[in-house]
Amino acid sequence: MGVFNKLVTRKFRNIAGDRYDEILKRYREFLLLPEEFVLPEIQSILIPIDRFAHEIPSELYETLEAYSGASVMLVYVSESMAFRMIEQTLGRDEAERLKAAERELGERVLSEIASSLEDIGLRVTKRHLFGNKSDDVIKLAENFDLLVISRGYGSEITKMSPMSPLVLRIVQHVVKPTIVY
Repeated sequence: MGVFNKLVTRKFRNIAGDRYDEILKRYREFLLLPEEFVLPEIQSILIPIDRFAHEIPSELYETLEAYSGASVMLVYVSESMAFRMIEQTLGRDEAERLKAAERELGERVLSEIASSLEDIGLRVTKRHLFGNKSDDVIKLAENFDLLVISRGYGSEITKMSPMSPLVLRIVQHVVKPTIVY
């Protein structure tokens, strides 16, 4: 922080009196501390996916390649409340049929992404959950060094909403480093 104090002091030395103190106070949260310059060591990565967030861009694969050797857990999360509502309105048979179709889609997507991640040197485990998309990810993320999540996770993105509300909620509650793609 000393380097930044000197920089701010030198930059605003004779400008508007003591105003640089106010600037320093206001922008302190944006200045990195020396320990924040050190990148955390990443050994485990959580990547939640769903029907809205199952396409991973090539740039993300390039970024994840830097963590070669890390273990990755791919989690396909299906919203259990939706299946309960379908069961209540359309019946158990229809809900089970849709659940089987969702399970099949999840397994296919998990396999496709897992093979691409293994190609860049990551150890991948796959898991399919029926639960709460945000709460389950928040709980799972506690056990990982890095969370990688699509901005469309949980709902489709639009021009008016470039990021899913679920992603905003998850990012606000997770204290681990996060990549939003």
